[in-house]
Amino acid sequence: MDEKFWDEIREEFPVSQKLAYFHSAGMSPIPNRVLKGVTEAYRKINQFGDMYFLDDLERTNLLKGKLAKLINTQTDNVCFAQNTSIAFSFVAAALKKHGPQVFNLVSLYDEFPASNVPFEFQGIPMKFIKPDNHSYSIESILNEVDSNTLGVVCSYVQYSTGFMLEMEKLGKALKDRGLLFIVNATQAFPVYEVDVQKMHIDAMTVSFHKWGLCAVAGTLFYTSEDFRKSYPLPMAGWLSIHPPEDDFIPTQKNVTYKQYESAEQYNFGTMNFQALIGLDVSIEFILEIGRDRIRERIISLNDYLVDRLKELPLEIISPVERPENRSAIILINLKNADNTKANEFLRKHNIITSVRAGNIRISCNFFNNFKEIDQLINVLELFSEMQS
Repeated sequence: MDEKFWDEIREEFPVSQKLAYFHSAGMSPIPNRVLKGVTEAYRKINQFGDMYFLDDLERTNLLKGKLAKLINTQTDNVCFAQNTSIAFSFVAAALKKHGPQVFNLVSLYDEFPASNVPFEFQGIPMKFIKPDNHSYSIESILNEVDSNTLGVVCSYVQYSTGFMLEMEKLGKALKDRGLLFIVNATQAFPVYEVDVQKMHIDAMTVSFHKWGLCAVAGTLFYTSEDFRKSYPLPMAGWLSIHPPEDDFIPTQKNVTYKQYESAEQYNFGTMNFQALIGLDVSIEFILEIGRDRIRERIISLNDYLVDRLKELPLEIISPVERPENRSAIILINLKNADNTKANEFLRKHNIITSVRAGNIRISCNFFNNFKEIDQLINVLELFSEMQS
């Protein structure tokens, strides 16, 4: 696809007129149409109060179905949560309540805290695998499994290094061993494919402010039917239980409440429908462009970025030699220079990257272009020369 097409796409992102923005792994900017959609949603509340509440509810329910289809599951298996930490806290509470008396979970040392804090805070022992050259083999993960291991908690793509797991291979290996597969797919979806059936995923989160182009709209929370049967949530909110037959509000008192068997059991209360409408608009935008096209564009930009980075005196930390382990994230370490100061220097030149684990993280999105990468390289080169 030629650059003219992508130049037209860039017009949806005013940020591109001001900045070379390589920080989508932190938060993607929203396109014009998402801003318009969210603004219109709030305008209706401004002018009509909650007269369109049921319309917004129906639209967000349709959005759940749309997202469920994209990850190859049924609508009953997905819901929206505020963020990954809350969703994984639900998982942790269910495991602690219904799991064996003694168990542990295996995870990766490079994980973002949302993937481990909810479990560790509830006293669940976790075994963390150290990376080998910033990578994790399937064998290294399985080698940490012992007779008390209940499952593996990990990210599809690591937030710092960008290392991508071979999800189908790991999922099958865990399934064969009767272990749970609990996944944070925030840095992967919707750019990279997720098939919860082929990957044998039991529980999964996707927070959309990274690659969903909709700011902090919420988190897609998937659980399998088998997971919910074995580990039902040991808590409830007013929307996670069945109401009486004559009312949609469960006003009854001193009764035994019946929890939904579907993922609605995690739906504790009213969500921000207006933000979710923004997510709906962004998903339609992504599907209109084509997820394959977007992924190919990002790969093309990253290939060019890696080639240009190799011209500079720096270390490419991300595992870029194996395509199956590469993502949209590239982590670098400048030789004989301060990465934090380099990141600040880039910002002074309107080039936005981030510092993670003391290194510089660069994340290309489909609205970036090759010219911006050249600008990034030129400023990094200038900074390196100034340090010598």
